Amino acid sequence: MTAEYVASELEQHKIPYRLLRERETHHPLNVGGDLHPSGRTTGAQMFATYTVGSFVEESPTRWKAFVTEAMHSERVNILDSYPFQNSVRILLQMDADPGTLAAYQASVEEAAAGLDPVLIYLDPGDAERALAAIAEQRGRAWTDYAIAVVTECPYASSRSLQGMDGAMTILKAYKRLLDESVARFRSPRLVLPGCHRSWPDCHTRIREFLRVESRR
Repeated sequence: MTAEYVASELEQHKIPYRLLRERETHHPLNVGGDLHPSGRTTGAQMFATYTVGSFVEESPTRWKAFVTEAMHSERVNILDSYPFQNSVRILLQMDADPGTLAAYQASVEEAAAGLDPVLIYLDPGDAERALAAIAEQRGRAWTDYAIAVVTECPYASSRSLQGMDGAMTILKAYKRLLDESVARFRSPRLVLPGCHRSWPDCHTRIREFLRVESRR
């Protein structure tokens, strides 16, 4: 929703853009293509197909191709769930070690540097409380799917993590990793906590951060 909000602001100011949602068909950055966990796909088949090594080999190659194409376009690219949720999270689920995760992030940032990227990070705060609130809002079917997405992975299997409790354990580890990754991010970033309490305030901060008004 935030990516779509940014797109609407750019459209209002007649700034050309390309919005890549995480579920986009033939997404240029999604390692594994149709195996990539999104929509109704849990990612279990992807984790059976890819290793940490093959992921960190394919992903930077995809980034470089994407950046090369983007450099020849006047469009602003809006990447929903990147650079972290759809890559760093998956590497964590693959049980990648901290050194590999940090090196991977550095390689992605280096590849994307020519695009002058900025990051908008919606900080969920306490992972357990955030998942419980979303689960209550979206119902049992979504909750079962979310648990499967989080726990059907090597990280969970090696630690015997199952069900809601297992998902919470993984999400807490992911939140710690996110905090470290966002802190390392070298380009301009906007961290927005508690947007669910006041989206208008967050939208104002996003507009100010992007300085959309000055691009008319």
